[in-house]
Amino acid sequence: MSHLADFHDAHLRHWQDAELLFRHDRWANADQLYGLSAECGLKAVMRRLGMRVRSDGAPEQSKHRQHVDTLWPEFRKFVRGRIGGRYLNLLPGGNPFASWSIGDRYAHRRHFDRAGVSPHRSAADGICKMVRRARQDRVV
Repeated sequence: MSHLADFHDAHLRHWQDAELLFRHDRWANADQLYGLSAECGLKAVMRRLGMRVRSDGAPEQSKHRQHVDTLWPEFRKFVRGRIGGRYLNLLPGGNPFASWSIGDRYAHRRHFDRAGVSPHRSAADGICKMVRRARQDRVV
């Protein structure tokens, strides 16, 4: 059984679990969850700013059905020129998830450490702040 997409709840749930894992030096899974949290946070804001979704709640356009490493630049294009453009200054420049990959869920844990995960954590934290601001603005 598949459930309707709830990007905001998924964003929070993945962030909370990533933080638990990070505090226990479980770098590999924390890193994956920071990426998923970031992805869902971006999609939560995009949805409220008019991103079209299918009946299951997933994004309609394939360019929006991406993971955070490729969704990041799409998000920036999507919100630029819209009311959501003001949230861009809450995010780091460039693409802090360019080195993140959903495929790393299969990688051995020895490939992950605090130094490699921390930039993803920091960027995901910026997205948390952006989502909170959007909720205060009644966007999300």
